[in-house]
Amino acid sequence: MPLRAFDLVLALALAAAARAATPAFRAQTVDAAIQIGYGIAAADVDGDGRPDLVLADKHHIVWYQNPTWRKHVLAERLTPLDHVCVAAADLDGDGRAEIAAGAGWNPGDTRTSGALFFLRPPADRTQRWTPEPLPHEPTVHRIRWARDAAGQVSLVSVPLHGRANDPATGTGAGVRVHRYLPPPGGDGPWRQVLLHEALNKTHNFDVVQWDADPADELILASRQGIYLSDPQRDGTATLTLLATNALGGMGEVRAGRLGDGRRFLAAIEPMHGHSLALFRPPPATGLWTRTVLDETLVDGHALATGDLLGLGHDQIVAGWRAMNRPDARVGIKLLVARDPAGDVWDSHPVDDNTMACEDLVLADLDGDGDLDIAAAGRATRNVQIYWNQRREAR
Repeated sequence: MPLRAFDLVLALALAAAARAATPAFRAQTVDAAIQIGYGIAAADVDGDGRPDLVLADKHHIVWYQNPTWRKHVLAERLTPLDHVCVAAADLDGDGRAEIAAGAGWNPGDTRTSGALFFLRPPADRTQRWTPEPLPHEPTVHRIRWARDAAGQVSLVSVPLHGRANDPATGTGAGVRVHRYLPPPGGDGPWRQVLLHEALNKTHNFDVVQWDADPADELILASRQGIYLSDPQRDGTATLTLLATNALGGMGEVRAGRLGDGRRFLAAIEPMHGHSLALFRPPPATGLWTRTVLDETLVDGHALATGDLLGLGHDQIVAGWRAMNRPDARVGIKLLVARDPAGDVWDSHPVDDNTMACEDLVLADLDGDGDLDIAAAGRATRNVQIYWNQRREAR
């Protein structure tokens, strides 16, 4: 091939690759009249093979049915206080999600607040589900389904505070992190297992596959730093400190993969903070290395990692809500590493001031092979999907 023709082909190939990696999202409002939208999850609720959206709103647990996004109420006012979190996953392999919810939200009451429920579905899942109370700790805050050391899926609950500790300073008793194992056959009491109670003032956590065993490990963001919680055969879990910072701890945390194959951790610092930081593993042993990627978040409260652009490595999605700053703009942004080691990252807006992001989740909602973003807004009182336009942008 003549040199000029070769140069032209190479230029076209590079241009095509650049277009393929250019972030482009189309926003669609699913609900414009929620109250808070504390937590959002994606799972197939009705068994049609498409992920639906599940929302923990102030006084309702609802799901939005893909693809019409029709709203169905699962439960209403589980407690007089607010709902605060939701977890949805298929536990029994029938293609339909099981759902748990946390309620009784009062972060200032570390003694009597909190409630935890398994929601038992009716034959028609568009109708009301039956709440089954589970044991709980005060300040129930985040829940997720995860596999234990035997490979059984169970519910993990991470409260905000330790029992009876000081809510103003976050000091005192450790947070009692529990695993709840469903009864065999679906009937009977759930078994409650204490994993650990060494940390105080945890805020969020991620479920990851850290090694080759059947268990899902947990990455916990706490006042003391980021910890790896590794399930053991006796039902407990060991804690390993991965990273600390000088900003008073972490609020959100998610794990991902760099282009060179190494893991990374992304965290919003401090809790409800302004800083988005990247943590990369050390060459040998020791704490992970911290690099600040962004310091412009205002009340950062949502975080996710995934390969939205088809690059073969993960990007970071961060959302902020500016709850106590009505003068500040809110939104969502996508951060993309330029190099395999993650030394340089570019920031791209996904939403500019229409989403006071309380929580967000990534899922392929239209079956095109690309991850989309679904988010719930607090002050903006909305649920929106940001459809990934990567293929259309080519």
